[in-house]
Amino acid sequence: MNRTGLFWGILLITLGVVFLGQNYGWFDIDWSFFSRFWPVLIILAGLNLMFARKNASAALVTTVLLAVSVPLAIVGAFRGNHWNHDRYDSYDDNHESDDDDDANDRDDHDRPRVQTSHIAEPMDSVIQQATLKFESGAGRFYIGSSSDSLISADTRMSVSKYSMSVNRSDESRSAEIELKLDDDEVSLKSGELVNLVDLRLNPKPTWSFDFGIGAGQANFDLSAYAVRSVKLGAGAADVELKLGDRTPQTDIKIESGVTAVRLKVPKTVGCQVETQGALTLKKLDGFENLGGGIYQTPGYGSTTKKITIRYEGGVSKFEVERY
Repeated sequence: MNRTGLFWGILLITLGVVFLGQNYGWFDIDWSFFSRFWPVLIILAGLNLMFARKNASAALVTTVLLAVSVPLAIVGAFRGNHWNHDRYDSYDDNHESDDDDDANDRDDHDRPRVQTSHIAEPMDSVIQQATLKFESGAGRFYIGSSSDSLISADTRMSVSKYSMSVNRSDESRSAEIELKLDDDEVSLKSGELVNLVDLRLNPKPTWSFDFGIGAGQANFDLSAYAVRSVKLGAGAADVELKLGDRTPQTDIKIESGVTAVRLKVPKTVGCQVETQGALTLKKLDGFENLGGGIYQTPGYGSTTKKITIRYEGGVSKFEVERY
């Protein structure tokens, strides 16, 4: 078995044991310890790359350590947001009477007060190009349905809140939008995080995106929009990105840490993928391997519409699906 297969096998086994133990109450662990584990993963990944060619035994050891450490770190980051989300929903639905009651309930039950908000920016017919910069930490993030506004966002938060700024230019017929958390540093305690953002965009402008996600889950369906470019930086996340064929050229750049990234691209466009990352497991069905980490769909050079993808990953799984 090669090191990549060994890594993913041990990782999945470890992750399964952790989830099974959580369901049956086997572990009494302070998972917040593992949420601060990321520097160790970086060190192990660096050692693994150094030993890959010169010391097979050391490379094997670091591969095993990475495979065990990665799921522990992921669970430490996600535990409060994923396993406790249902109780947040029921808590929020049943405790909306007044601020004093919410505060008392938090003290009695050690549960956060979840706040919902709606942010929107009106559409202006003069706008032909729009840029969205979105930054957040750990949470769940969605883009799907369109909006009559230029952009609208529905959020559910147990810590901090989001603010949006918009700069418009009538001369260039463009708008620059920035959506981010008010607090640069959010104190995260195990079991006390709810961070959901549902974004809706206007389909008329041509869009450029700059996403920065610390950890969590992102499902961005951009197939209904004209997309010029997407820049995505993710730490420990599960990301699904769907693209359409509404522009002649779309450029995608992704830099990830410990992630699973799935891209969906239409068969009506030519697609080129450039990948970097020694510990990246790739699935690129329907692509031709040109060597040097470059892959293309058949007939790429003659297609009138193109999508180029540049992917640089750490310990990651990367998949491109044609639909």
